[in-house]
Amino acid sequence: MKVYIVTKEPFPNGMAATNRIKCYARAIIEGGLDCEVLIYGGSEIKGNRINNTDAKGDYCGVAFKYIGGTPILPKNKILRRLSQAKRLFLTYIYLLRKLCTGDILFLFMGGDVRTMLHFMSIAKSKKAFCVRDLCELPYGTGAETEYAIRMRRITIEEQFPKLNGIISISDALLNLAKTNTPSSCKHIKVPIMVEYEHYYINKQPQLDGIPYIFHAGTLYQQKDGILGMIEAFGMAKRRLNRPIKYVLTSNINASSHPEELKLLINKYKLEDSLEFVGYLNRDQIKDYLTKAALVISNRPKTRQDYYGFSTKVGEYLASGTPLLMTNWGEAVKWLKNGESAYIVEPEDTEALADAIVHIFSNPEESRRIGLVGQEVCRKCFDYRNWSRPLVDYLNQLGK
Repeated sequence: MKVYIVTKEPFPNGMAATNRIKCYARAIIEGGLDCEVLIYGGSEIKGNRINNTDAKGDYCGVAFKYIGGTPILPKNKILRRLSQAKRLFLTYIYLLRKLCTGDILFLFMGGDVRTMLHFMSIAKSKKAFCVRDLCELPYGTGAETEYAIRMRRITIEEQFPKLNGIISISDALLNLAKTNTPSSCKHIKVPIMVEYEHYYINKQPQLDGIPYIFHAGTLYQQKDGILGMIEAFGMAKRRLNRPIKYVLTSNINASSHPEELKLLINKYKLEDSLEFVGYLNRDQIKDYLTKAALVISNRPKTRQDYYGFSTKVGEYLASGTPLLMTNWGEAVKWLKNGESAYIVEPEDTEALADAIVHIFSNPEESRRIGLVGQEVCRKCFDYRNWSRPLVDYLNQLGK
């Protein structure tokens, strides 16, 4: 039996989705099953920043291949669409040739419903099994448009009943999956996973320089509550009798809220206290986490954050950096306030600012809580702990 993880996410360099695929693949391989990652779309555009250049290769024992011979797409939009269509066709051919009875097609492509249905048809014709990852509410990460509602309906009503298995990241998604699938469909909840050995840091107190909060992720309000984080930082900075900084990946112009961010910077005079460092690879992220005094997961009270579970939380915890988070979604089922993290109510900027002040005023306490959180990550979110449950689950498909 071989597992083919099929995706259009970049590999091996990418963001949260890429990291989850890495963890799945490494867990499956270390559990004794053969696994290959197939990327059916190009992930890079010629002329832009290129993060992946190899058409195929090996990442920590995980074989990967870009169907189409290169991860790089033409800059011209028409040529890019033609290239993507060709890659998709070649992926169909590849699967028709390679899939064998009893193999598993692991679909990590939640936002590509029609394509997924085609892949599922191929798997059925080859008597292979189909599973999908469910780490977000289908089409629930943006505005609730007619298109999003229609595509979610197609996903739940047409796709879910045809799957042999669904791997959900949260209780909310697990319940959604179980409610909309036949009894023959196998279910398992696999929370966030992290390559713990990479993000682990023997955390030491920062003895020099200005202490800083670190944010690795987008600058979006709906997903990360970025406006509330910046405002709470500004409020806390006014109250603390010491300089602090906020280091953030990406840049203001890449946000959906550049004007709102600029207003907050002016309001709290944060021009010299915010540092936007752009895109960072995971080694650079680890470097920043090494001396960070605090990380914040300010998940707002949205449907997206209710169903999902941010991969960043696992990476933050693995570093031993104290985590300040909101009481919303799956994460609070794994962490305890004042023990393994600091937890405040969502969308309460005052409470967030109070917590920041408390954390910077109590460095020994925050260091202890960061180390307890690190141990929770090792026990609960290291991908190696999910190797046996995942392989046992995959072996049960069709039985």
